[in-house]
Amino acid sequence: MAGPAFPSRPPGGHVRPSRIARVFAWIGLTSIGGGRYAFFYDALVMRRRWVTNEEFVQDLTLSQVLPGPTFSNIAVALGVRLGGWRGALWGGAAVILPGALIVLTLAAVYFRGGLSPALGGAMHGMSAAVVGLVFATTARVIVGSIRDWRSPLLAAAVFLLVGPLHVNTALVIALAIPAGLWLYRPRRPSS
Repeated sequence: MAGPAFPSRPPGGHVRPSRIARVFAWIGLTSIGGGRYAFFYDALVMRRRWVTNEEFVQDLTLSQVLPGPTFSNIAVALGVRLGGWRGALWGGAAVILPGALIVLTLAAVYFRGGLSPALGGAMHGMSAAVVGLVFATTARVIVGSIRDWRSPLLAAAVFLLVGPLHVNTALVIALAIPAGLWLYRPRRPSS
């Protein structure tokens, strides 16, 4: 049986900070839009097998609940998981710097009047690709993380509250955390 295209996490669980930086910098350079976590999923779960689907979902959940951009939060969380504090430092910097440099360059060009209105049309066209990417990754995360009746119940409640009912997201998270803890509380063995 053939192994994965890339080696999985080495024994002891740590990946060298230089490898983390190289992979995360590529993700920072090539990822676009709101579905940027999909690039992490593809690179770290699917291709390299450095983290399991369950580990990824845990880090993604933590990244979305904490303040700040999910993309940088997940880079730090995955960096810690893969390489300790050095992995977090190198991973966080590597994923943020490429995009920051590109934005600085584009902002300089934009404020000098160098971007045309046609670019707006191109941006709208790319948004469809981003939506497709988000849907594909969301489907993979759902398949790997919803295992019993409690997960879809909680997911549906959060969706309804934040989506159609427009309840404040922070309030929904504040309600969902204790609900999830209660639903997944340890059960006493039957006597």
